[in-house]
Amino acid sequence: MARLREFDIDEALDAMMDVFWREGYEGASMQDIEAATGLNKQSLYRVFADKRAMYLAALARYEEMASARIEEMLTRAGTPEARFRALFDDLLAQAAKGERSGCFLCNAAADQGQQDKVTTERVAAAMRRIEKIFRAGLAEAPAYQRDAQAREEKAASLMAAYLGLRVLSKANAPLRLLKEAAAGALADI
Repeated sequence: MARLREFDIDEALDAMMDVFWREGYEGASMQDIEAATGLNKQSLYRVFADKRAMYLAALARYEEMASARIEEMLTRAGTPEARFRALFDDLLAQAAKGERSGCFLCNAAADQGQQDKVTTERVAAAMRRIEKIFRAGLAEAPAYQRDAQAREEKAASLMAAYLGLRVLSKANAPLRLLKEAAAGALADI
């Protein structure tokens, strides 16, 4: 009896994530996914029902990794201002090095958000999670400790700026523009 080929699902998801992030759902072919993962369709379909299931699993993996990274940066030692500055500075440093892949969640919202209800729901849930992390990151800031409404508004503004910078970075906006936008977003923390 033939033994099923075993593979590391996380490694396969990382490879699929890169393909979908770069090419979008429609642009990613099964041949692209096979080449990136080093697996054939049969092996992939044993774990994932179809290409849509692969896409959603890759999106979930990205959301988990991105949220964990943001949370790690916003819960470090230091002031809320320093933590948010480090988060934005990390994004700017990556853009300066030429890493301009943007945000897979933003891509998914634009690419599949209007076409697929499940993708829309997953992206919305991920955005709510990130917003919650941003609000928690501001909780210790003197200007926002006692004013929940102001904290929610600033968290929304920071999140919009952060994700907007990810999109601008992917669009190859000049680093000067990214820095100016980040400086404006970080004012008044």
